[in-house]
Amino acid sequence: MRLIQQGKINQKATLLLLEKVEQLRTLPISDIAAGDFTEEKDPFQIHWCIQENTPYNGTFQIHLQVIYSPSSTVIVESIFYRSE
Repeated sequence: MRLIQQGKINQKATLLLLEKVEQLRTLPISDIAAGDFTEEKDPFQIHWCIQENTPYNGTFQIHLQVIYSPSSTVIVESIFYRSE
């Protein structure tokens, strides 16, 4: 039962990550701003950090993490890049 519960947590975290990646990929580039952001999706936290001009001028590096709040454990994470 414990493995089934852990699988459900991992699956939900992965779906939240993919949803946030798609949301950030479809935003107009002018709406993207550098900074650290957090969104609560109980019992998860979605955290993303956007850096400008990394690794090239005009490029945004976006690092996402989905954290399982009860244990503060990072379940999944990803890095992707957006440019004009």
